[in-house]
Amino acid sequence: MHPVRPCRAAWLLGAWLAWTATWVSAQTTTSPTATREVPPTASASDDAELALQRALDLERQYKWAAAIEVYEDALQHWPARTEFRHRLRLCEIHSKLVRRYQDKSFNAVLLKLPRDKALGLYDELLDRIATHYVEPVAMEPLLRRGFDNLEVALRDPAFLQANAPGAEAARVLWLRDAYRKQRSMVKARDHAEAKLQVAAACDLGQKALGVQPAAVALEFTFGACDALDDYSSYLTPDKLDDLYAMIDGNFVGLGVELKLDDQGLLLVGVIRGGPAADAGLQIGDKVTHVNGRAVRGLGLDEAAGKLQGAEHTSVTIIVLHANGSSQTLTLVRRPIEVQSVAQARIVDSTSGVGYIQLTGFQKSSTEELRRAIANLNKQGMRYLVLDLRGNPGGLLNISVEIAEGFLDNGVVVSTRGRAPGQTSTYQAHAAAIWRMPMAVLIDHDSASASEILAGALKDHRRAMVLGERSYGKGSVQSIFPLRSAPAGLKLTTAKFYSPQNRPYSEQGVSPDVPVAVHLTAKPADPDAPPPSVDFGDPTRDPVLSEAIRQARHQVSKAG
Repeated sequence: MHPVRPCRAAWLLGAWLAWTATWVSAQTTTSPTATREVPPTASASDDAELALQRALDLERQYKWAAAIEVYEDALQHWPARTEFRHRLRLCEIHSKLVRRYQDKSFNAVLLKLPRDKALGLYDELLDRIATHYVEPVAMEPLLRRGFDNLEVALRDPAFLQANAPGAEAARVLWLRDAYRKQRSMVKARDHAEAKLQVAAACDLGQKALGVQPAAVALEFTFGACDALDDYSSYLTPDKLDDLYAMIDGNFVGLGVELKLDDQGLLLVGVIRGGPAADAGLQIGDKVTHVNGRAVRGLGLDEAAGKLQGAEHTSVTIIVLHANGSSQTLTLVRRPIEVQSVAQARIVDSTSGVGYIQLTGFQKSSTEELRRAIANLNKQGMRYLVLDLRGNPGGLLNISVEIAEGFLDNGVVVSTRGRAPGQTSTYQAHAAAIWRMPMAVLIDHDSASASEILAGALKDHRRAMVLGERSYGKGSVQSIFPLRSAPAGLKLTTAKFYSPQNRPYSEQGVSPDVPVAVHLTAKPADPDAPPPSVDFGDPTRDPVLSEAIRQARHQVSKAG
C-alpha cells in the first residue's frame, strides 16, 4: 500500500511531473505559439496527406507516442486541418490508457477497487473539481469525456486484454454502440446525477462483457481530469509518491532520464551522484536489456518500470554506448538527491561575471542558490547571470522566496482562483540579500515558476532578461490526496499574474534582449540527445555570450 499524505500548503507550478526524474515521456508538449496556415498548394496538400498516412500507419502499429508527434508537427504546418486535431486527441487517449495499464499501482490497487469505492472515488473527484477548480465546470463535458475514453478503451488491446479477454467482437461492438447512445443523451445538473450515469455505465459493462465496475469508473475518473486542461491530472498511487519525491528533491532509483528508442531506452539525462552516473553512464547511451530481458518493443512506462525497485536492491542492465560497444552493469538502487543548481562558476574572470543554472524549484532550491551565490562572491563575482532556460517550474513558494532574495519590496506575483486561499498577492517584504547587477536567461521551455521569477525581476527592473519568449504557462496546480483510494489529484486551482498585472498564460515573459537561438530544439536525429553541453559554455552558447557582453558593459560603466 502507498501511504496517503496530508494535503500540502505548497502549490505546484509547471508541467513538471514527478516521474520525469526517473524517465521522460516520448510525448512532447509544444509552446503555445501562434501559427498561420499558408494557402494550400498541390504540393502542400500532398505533404499533408503523406503526414496523415504516416501517422495512421503508426496508429495501426499501436505506436501512439510516435503518431502524436507526427500529428503535432502536422498541426504546426496545417492548423486548420480538423482531422489532424481529431486523430491527435484519439491518440492521446490511447497513449494515456496504455500508460495507465502499464502502471503497477493502477493494476494492483485501483483496478481492484470494489464498485462502491470506485464510484466514491469518482464522486470525490467531481467534488474537488466543483469546489476548487479555477473556473466553474459543467458536468456534461466531463461525462462525455468519460464515454469517449470508454469508446477508445473498447478498441484498445491493453484494455480488452486486461478486462474482457476473449470477448466476442460482436459483443464489444454492441457495448461501444450502447455507450455511444448513452453519451448522446448525457444530462447532469450536478455531480450526484453524473455519478448515477457512471453507475449505470458500470452495470452495463459488467452485464455485457463482464468488465469489473472499477475499470469503467476509472475511465470516467481519468477522463474528467483530461477534459479540464493540460495540467490537471489524476495520479495513481505510484505517481503521487513520485510527485512528492520530486517536490522533496529526492527519490530512490538509478538517477536517469529516459525516452523510448528503437533499440530500447535512450538516456537523455544522467543525475549527478546517482548510481548510473557513478557507473560512467552518459547521455546518448541506450539500455537494451534489464535483468536479461530485452526492453525493445515495450511501452515507455513498462520498460522504465523494470528499472525501478526498492532501496538497496540491484538491477543488471546491458548498455549500448554511442561508440557501438556494449557493457553489462549491475547497479544498486539508492536514494538520490536531485540538485536544482546544475552549474555555478565564474564565466568571465576579468569582469567578475558569475553563472548559475537553475533547473527547477523544489524545497532545497533556495538554500542551494544561497550557497552557490556565496561561493561565487568569494571568487569575486560582480555580476550574476541566472539561467532559467529549460526550467519547467516547481513550487510557487520557492519561486517567491528566491525573488524576495533579489527584491527590496513590491509585488512578486498574484494568484486568482475560486476556492478560499487561492487568491493572494505575494510581496517582497525584507531587504534584498543579493544586490549585484544581474541578467536572467529564458527560452521557450522556461515555464511557470521560472516565469514568475523572471517576470518579477523584469517588471521591477531588477534584471535584464535575455533569450526567447518563455512558455506561457500561467496556472497553479494544487495536490489533493483522495480518501477513497491511495491516489491523488493534481488540479488547476488558480492563475497567476505579473507585478504589472499581466497574465502569463499563453503570453509568457518577453526578453529585453531577444536572442533567437534554439539550443533545446529537436536535433535532426530524433534519437540524438539534446545539446545540453551548450548551456553554460560562452564559446558555444550565444545567449550566455550576449549576457556576458552586456555584463561587461554594465560593470565597466559602474567602474
